Amino acid sequence: MKLNDYFRIHFDNPDVLEESFAKRPLTLSLDLQKELYQIQEDSDELNMAYFEKVYQKSLALFEDLFQEDDRLYLIVRVRKELQSPPAKSTEIFERYLKNNKNRYALEFEKKAVRDEEEVIYQYARLLPSRQSIRYKKLLQAICNQDFPELYPRFKARQTYYPEIFFVNPAKDIILYIFDDRGCFILLNEKETFYRLHEKYKSDQSEGFLNCFDTQ
Repeated sequence: MKLNDYFRIHFDNPDVLEESFAKRPLTLSLDLQKELYQIQEDSDELNMAYFEKVYQKSLALFEDLFQEDDRLYLIVRVRKELQSPPAKSTEIFERYLKNNKNRYALEFEKKAVRDEEEVIYQYARLLPSRQSIRYKKLLQAICNQDFPELYPRFKARQTYYPEIFFVNPAKDIILYIFDDRGCFILLNEKETFYRLHEKYKSDQSEGFLNCFDTQ
């Protein structure tokens, strides 16, 4: 099944990744670390204890939502200004997939951003399991993207950093870790939402309203 067909059938919208996640029903917003800060107190130095906690939390979330034998989509979206050269989004697959010989397995889509002078290049690939990805390094790169001192990190070739999404098509779960601060988990089934809401309640972002139908 093509990715857009999957989103249309299971999330009622082929453009679900372009929605405001904070306003979508059955969505969780989680902080990756609440107790520590990025910078050490009374210093300009990075607080590596903070980043270690962030790495651990993002890894625990990923391995909980994507079990060893679960298939998953890896989706990379890059925003560019309309007049800029075409975006190269495939480098994420080249660097973080263990076997990327079959480039033709990638689904590609180019989308103009409504009411903005931008375009989105989207690549997606359905993988047999999480073991196909060097996911520990990929998660760290996502969390490190705003800190040039840290490695691994995405190459700064684009106007924006790439947006990385993980989709579990068997469980209808979308995980979007936007940076070191936190993530969204999108769901389409209330039972799973309530279960994860309870499981991760201590990590949920303050002030985030879960706008879902409770009836």
